[in-house]
Amino acid sequence: MLRSYRWIFILPASFVVLCLIPSRSIASVGAATAVETATSGQAPAAAATAALPPDLQAELDALQSASSWHLSNQVRGSLGWRDNVLLSAFAPVERTFIRAELESILIRPFRETWQVIAFLNGDVLRYFSPPSDTSGEQQWSLHSELRWQALPSARMTVKGGGYFSDTVVDLSESEVQRVVAPTRVRGAYAIATTQIALPGHLRFDPAFHVRRVDYREYAGDYDEVRTGGRLEWGRPRGSWAIGIGWFESRRSYDQRIQFTAGGRALPGTHLRFRQRDGDARVRFSTGMWSVAATAGWLENRDEASGYFDYDRERARLELGWEGAIWRVSLDAEARRTEYRVQTVGAGIAPPPRIADDYDLLLRTERDLDERWTLFAEHRWERSRANEVDFSYRANMVLAGVQRSF
Repeated sequence: MLRSYRWIFILPASFVVLCLIPSRSIASVGAATAVETATSGQAPAAAATAALPPDLQAELDALQSASSWHLSNQVRGSLGWRDNVLLSAFAPVERTFIRAELESILIRPFRETWQVIAFLNGDVLRYFSPPSDTSGEQQWSLHSELRWQALPSARMTVKGGGYFSDTVVDLSESEVQRVVAPTRVRGAYAIATTQIALPGHLRFDPAFHVRRVDYREYAGDYDEVRTGGRLEWGRPRGSWAIGIGWFESRRSYDQRIQFTAGGRALPGTHLRFRQRDGDARVRFSTGMWSVAATAGWLENRDEASGYFDYDRERARLELGWEGAIWRVSLDAEARRTEYRVQTVGAGIAPPPRIADDYDLLLRTERDLDERWTLFAEHRWERSRANEVDFSYRANMVLAGVQRSF
């Protein structure tokens, strides 16, 4: 049976994150990668091109010999509590909630060279006694891949999908003042990527992404083109790997306008971003343990006055332990964003704006049998800035049951 619960750590969050960049959301679409919020500045399409966990990839490869459709489904239900529903800096509102999730994976190998993979993910959260601003959150995504491997050393993949998100979002990174509001967004993307096996246990994955994002109540619609690639050294299904990645993105907004260096709007203009980001990643697994560490850097430029220019550094650590019936994972990330033009306070030489963000997610699972699993999560988030209005904290705890079929 495919352990599709591992996709919790890859796909659901990435597809929601992509539509909110460069914003932040505490919507917990999917366990550990929910930590990769919109503050990461990375296109979610990039996350979709990441290599699969070795054990899941091995299970997918084992299905190549089959000639029929393979369907794996999971449904989850949980109860939880969140202490800052609206990401308030001064008056946090806490609520209990009920949550339902769906994950479905469809795989169809054709002959020995073609493979079709599709993923459907849904996450609906509703508050008991909801506040007036929001009754809950929901996120849906559909992702599909067509893989062709004509040679053992090369594989071409075309990916596409769509997504919808209705969450409470912090849009402060790309605004003149702090904006937190329930935000609905939908989008679509297409990706073309190639995986090339090179001598010396090297693998190169060049990629080309195209993305369209539409906000329902916020003037943030944009088109984006992203190019780049990853180079990895190690055995894809082995116990270790070292990789580096580099991407460049061009984003054009439909309605948003440029600002002067002093923060004045410039009517009649259109805002554009150029982003460059890179990272280095090391992963290692032995026995029941797995460890992955990532260090990354991102440069955002508005190619105008520089009012939205910032540099970001981030570090991420992922730990996992898996026993016969127990699984525990810890995902922690820290990010620092330094703005080049925006300042805080008044005076002759006010300091530049700086924001520090921290996320931690702890998840525990226990199998009851082949189909039923109990799980619990605790997510902690902290955003600190040298401007008090931009700082907040949030906690979310939940526990529930999962069924696979």
